Amino acid sequence: MKKPPELLKHDAILTNWRSYPEGSIERAKAIGIELLATCTNLEVTIQLWEAKCDIVAKEQAWKPLGLKSREDFIKAVTGRSESVVRKKISAAESARAMRAADPTRTQTEIARELGVTKQAVHKSTKTSPCNKKVDCPDWIKSRPHQATFRKLTPEDQERVRAAGRGSLRGIAIAAGIVKVPTVLDRLRTLWAKASEADRRTFMDEVASGR
Repeated sequence: MKKPPELLKHDAILTNWRSYPEGSIERAKAIGIELLATCTNLEVTIQLWEAKCDIVAKEQAWKPLGLKSREDFIKAVTGRSESVVRKKISAAESARAMRAADPTRTQTEIARELGVTKQAVHKSTKTSPCNKKVDCPDWIKSRPHQATFRKLTPEDQERVRAAGRGSLRGIAIAAGIVKVPTVLDRLRTLWAKASEADRRTFMDEVASGR
């Protein structure tokens, strides 16, 4: 949790807000500290944030601190308006979900889709198990090959590890991850690109046994 604002400072260590009398400054400040901790929690959800905001509204925590409204209280505690905090939490929640659904997606790709910064995605997903750095086999030396290895699914990574040393492409081919075109595949590709004249010449040569 980041450093509490001046508004929440108190001489004593504040415990759970329910421990203090209703309408007291201590109760209001304890609610504010809990709200700030929720806002800065890297794994906070919209549901949890709304639950904390509901407490602020029910307790009218802004009144003992001389503020005018719930919105003023939230801004004084977090340093941001409620709408900005909500947008930040929603984006972080979406980033975690996207990362969990597809661990191979880069932070840049997620940031671009959500319309947020790469730093915001990094911060919101850095506690995710999907974001832990994958250790490459020691025989994969080059950075580009290491980056390619980390983008593989966990299953394909294990297949590469099991296949042993060699070039990453060669191992990937041996493991069945990279499909190499067969002669027939290449013939079909060339046939699709050939002109009508080339096709007639080829068929004539095949018919004559050449």
